[in-house]
This record gives sequence, structure tokens and C-alpha cells, in this order.
Amino acid sequence: MITVRFLPQDQSVQAHGGDTLLDCALDHGISLPHICGGNCSCTSCHVYILQGIQNLSPVEEPEEYRLSTARNLQENSRLACQAILIGGDVTVYIIGETDEWKM
Repeated sequence: MITVRFLPQDQSVQAHGGDTLLDCALDHGISLPHICGGNCSCTSCHVYILQGIQNLSPVEEPEEYRLSTARNLQENSRLACQAILIGGDVTVYIIGETDEWKM
């Protein structure tokens, strides 16, 4: 099992390898915006990976393209619908609509 910690809720949950961060959040009742339903058609599930970015699948071209349009893009930005858990713990910061949080 993989431990995923979601901030700012400070809620840690157990997940399986192969799950996306979005699936993990929704499976545990954690609110994470996903307007397009997790189809990589928007940036509403944009999150920051604070720890364990190496424990996620690499960014592929469709996600890279979508992220290029995301507000407050950072090196540790991912789309939760595309970031697949591949092993090891991960800490995720869920960005709110009015959140101006910076690394």
C-alpha cells in the first residue's frame, strides 16, 4: 500500500499502485476539483507534489500540454487525473480556486 497525504486537509489515505491521484482522493471522500471528469481536458485538478514526485508516472505529452495553460504553474505541478501512483509515499497540495500558495 502507498500512503498519500493530501494538504491542506492534512489527510493521509492508503492507495494502490496504478491509481491516479484523482481516483485516490475521490475514493476517500477528499474534495478535488475535476470539471472534465478526469479526461485531461482541463486543469481543474492541478495539484502540487510536495514530496514523492519520483513515485508518480512521468508527465506525458497530453498532460504537459494542459499544464502549460495552468494558473500558477510550478516545477512540481501535476494533473491529479494523469499522475499515476507507481510506488512510495506522496504528499499532494490541492490548489483551491482562490489559492495563491507558492513553493
